Amino acid sequence: MASRGPRPIVAALCGVLGILLILAAVLLGYATRSVFNDRAFSERIAASLEDPRVANYVAERIADAAIRAKPDLVGLRPVLVGLARTVVASSPFRAAVRRSARTLHRAIMSGTGTEIVLGVQDLGAMLQSMAATQPALAQKIPPQLSAALGQIQSLPAGARAIRLVRFANRMRVATLALLLVGLALCAAGVWLSGDKRHAILRIGVWLTALGLLLAITARFGGAAVALFVHPAATGSALHGLAGAFLGGLILWGAGLGFAGLVLAAAAASLLERVPLQHWGERALAWLFGPQPRMRWRFVRGLLGVAVGAAVLWRPLPALTVLGWCAALVLAFAGLREAFVAALHLLPEIQAKAAQAGGAKHPASRWAVPVLSTVVAAMLVVTGWAVFRSASGPPEEQEITACNGSRLLCDRRLDQVVFPATHNSMGGADLPGWMFPNQSAGIPRQLEDGIRAFLIDLHYGTPYGDKVKTELDNEQNAMAKYESAVGKEGMDAALRIRDRLVGEKKGERDVYLCHGFCELGATRLVPVLREVREFLVRNPGEVLIFDLQDESVTPQDVERCFRESGLIDFVYRGSARPPWPTMRELVDTDQRVLVMAENHWQGVDWDHSTFEVMQETPYEFHDPSQFSNRPNRGGASGSLMLLNHWIETTPMPKPSNAQIVNAHDVLMARIRAFGRERGRFPNVVAVDFYGVGDLIPVVRELNAGIGAGPPRR
Repeated sequence: MASRGPRPIVAALCGVLGILLILAAVLLGYATRSVFNDRAFSERIAASLEDPRVANYVAERIADAAIRAKPDLVGLRPVLVGLARTVVASSPFRAAVRRSARTLHRAIMSGTGTEIVLGVQDLGAMLQSMAATQPALAQKIPPQLSAALGQIQSLPAGARAIRLVRFANRMRVATLALLLVGLALCAAGVWLSGDKRHAILRIGVWLTALGLLLAITARFGGAAVALFVHPAATGSALHGLAGAFLGGLILWGAGLGFAGLVLAAAAASLLERVPLQHWGERALAWLFGPQPRMRWRFVRGLLGVAVGAAVLWRPLPALTVLGWCAALVLAFAGLREAFVAALHLLPEIQAKAAQAGGAKHPASRWAVPVLSTVVAAMLVVTGWAVFRSASGPPEEQEITACNGSRLLCDRRLDQVVFPATHNSMGGADLPGWMFPNQSAGIPRQLEDGIRAFLIDLHYGTPYGDKVKTELDNEQNAMAKYESAVGKEGMDAALRIRDRLVGEKKGERDVYLCHGFCELGATRLVPVLREVREFLVRNPGEVLIFDLQDESVTPQDVERCFRESGLIDFVYRGSARPPWPTMRELVDTDQRVLVMAENHWQGVDWDHSTFEVMQETPYEFHDPSQFSNRPNRGGASGSLMLLNHWIETTPMPKPSNAQIVNAHDVLMARIRAFGRERGRFPNVVAVDFYGVGDLIPVVRELNAGIGAGPPRR
């Protein structure tokens, strides 16, 4: 007898609301893994560059940006587009896009900023690198070049989509609650229904239909949205971008659909007549049978025209959807047959077992509970498999080497040896630099393989072609700098200083100097900008900076990093064990560890050198004086610095470096350090890195060649 009163209506409402809440939970769960997570978001945007439509669109935007910056390049636009396509396919560009996408993600989720734009910087450095075989073209490319690849507000309903994403992000904490409430409402709808088996069947059918709808949206949603976007190139690129974000939703839709099929087939196996068959017969009769009502004939005619037009206009999508529908029907029929067979076989098996044991046959009462257990297990396994799946594009695998070696990517930072230079800022190739400690300046050191830098910072003011050191306390500074450059170096600096008269040529700023800027100075910001360009071109490299900051405030250090753009690459995690792996630093683009010896307070990414790193003494006048005992900072830091040079203030000598940087001498000291301190050093600093064998020795250590203690 059919139920009367409000109960059927309440049952139907519970079922509908429960199914909608389950759908909302599935969508929020997928969005949490693909959109709300900044790393997954940036990976998907970078992965979209694999699509030729996206790559071509981005290349066009890069070429347009170059022409806007330098209009005379308009005649070379086809060449610039071809060059930009090469850039787009490179790993440095993918790394830059991931970095920019994380910034975009923060802007979307935080609600800060009036415009939400995906832009890429450092394009000039990448274009010039790709155009190295065409020097004439490379010289014409603006060095500081950036391009806006897209603005979300310019897309159809872009502003509303942003508000929806922010609302969904706030709601994601309720994903599990929505799922549980949805399941509870579905169960309540079944319990309130007068025919529980038909109620379960209807819920299963609706879940299957929604799963199919999700799969169709994931597969063809990008193409549908592109139809409403102009110009066509933008729509085509959006189609490719949607594929990167929606591709994984197919699996989630398939999981939801399969769960619905299992429920529907299990319920249908307990019914004598399957409603789906009846529904199918009625649908066929409506479509192809006699229809006396003209309005329904008209609707039927329009439906036939629409289906036929869809197959003609988009045959592959239309046939794909029809194929999916046919597959669902076959899967339903197969599952129902399997469940029906199980319901009949289980009592037979139990009856035979009971007869063999001389017991009565109670088997039939166990058939439905066993079937229910199997169905529940299938649903749980399906949910687990979908949730555990990657459900999206694989992470970028292009960066296969960290600091030049595959072996280092999975090692922690404190398990890697970095070749370093002492007084890195003083290069013999820098004009006007007296008493340099190195063969070349920092840009060349980077290209040659140096990955850690010990540099001195001072305030200075330019006068003519020289820089005057700004001394906050003249008497104390003079005594300190004499110990650094010696009396001979100090006398030379003071003679130069006395000649610095007349108008200054610029404002006070932060300079790289050793003791006195009068003996050689390089403004910090341009050097950091070149370091940034190196990191852009080489996305697998990790660097360490140890700043001997003489009176320079942490805030001015931060300003210089910000002006140069290098702040985008600084390491912002904890400067103590457990350190991240090199791969983690590369993946998150936090590839510059910064430490300061004197002032670091107030800048969260600037760390105290002697809290982070242990060091050896450094004033050795003869190789026999080398010592590995702890020096400044004691023995508490988790990183190790080996100071390895001969002090000949004020003039360092390459001839000394030829002796102490030789392979056997350097390796012998490092092994002695390992025996005395229980591990190898992380930073090996020398003078005149181009003399001797620093780079080969560090490569051997990182490759594990030679006897030595295991790294802890």
